[in-house]
Amino acid sequence: MTGTGMRHPQSLASLTIVRDDFESPQSSCIRSIALFNVDRCPEYGVRFHMEHRAFDGDANRAEIIHGIAARVAINATLISLDQCETGNPLGLPATDRGPPPPTDLQILQRLRPDLDLMPFECGPDMLDETATAFSIRRAGPGSSLLTIARHAPEEAQILWLTYLWAFARPSQRIFFSAAWQAWREIERARPLGF
Repeated sequence: MTGTGMRHPQSLASLTIVRDDFESPQSSCIRSIALFNVDRCPEYGVRFHMEHRAFDGDANRAEIIHGIAARVAINATLISLDQCETGNPLGLPATDRGPPPPTDLQILQRLRPDLDLMPFECGPDMLDETATAFSIRRAGPGSSLLTIARHAPEEAQILWLTYLWAFARPSQRIFFSAAWQAWREIERARPLGF
């Protein structure tokens, strides 16, 4: 997978949202989010920051999305898997009364019109390829909701790396991925916080 040679945005956030997968559409709720921020900066070249949160079944969707909106840099590019590819995030079909409710990304766009939202279309095979290339472990098919939620940070990083290799200039691909690998080793060396 090679890119067209675009310049990496000054600030980019990669978002993964994990939802319940229940039969009843009304019980589909956000259970975890991972927001991976990548910022070009003169002091360090590039900075990375990961936010990962888990929520219980009673968590308020609007509050969660407001929290996401507050954590993305001004004028950033926000990438997330295309919700049209993965289905309506609420699992709510259109009814005779009107269209389905807005997606998470549509709500984020309303809250943050300064963001350049990029619903990213890529299938599991492409994400698997990226994960393999960078030795990142993904939650496999049939994994529990807890396992999928635990792997949300990895999914956000895989999405960014896929974006990087699909669109960025070759020199930036090498620079950003090398910086990310160094950051990942530092993160792995940190003591567990429990």
